[in-house]
Amino acid sequence: MSLDTATGANAPAPFPIQFLNIELTPLIGGEYSVVMQATLLDEQELQFVAEDLANERVATLDQALAVIRENVAALAPA
Repeated sequence: MSLDTATGANAPAPFPIQFLNIELTPLIGGEYSVVMQATLLDEQELQFVAEDLANERVATLDQALAVIRENVAALAPA
């Protein structure tokens, strides 16, 4: 199963989202790494499923927040 959501898209998740993990890592050279992962609950199999949402390098914290904002907005109910 894949939760491929293009940034800014409104694709609903196939399973209810339980958690969003967001990692911001400062990199050598002043850039930042932004990694987002959703933990979904597969109610039929009664198991958690991890799906990658974003994995990007950005130049500023403002750009990092924009990546987070866009990916969270894509998962929000309409």
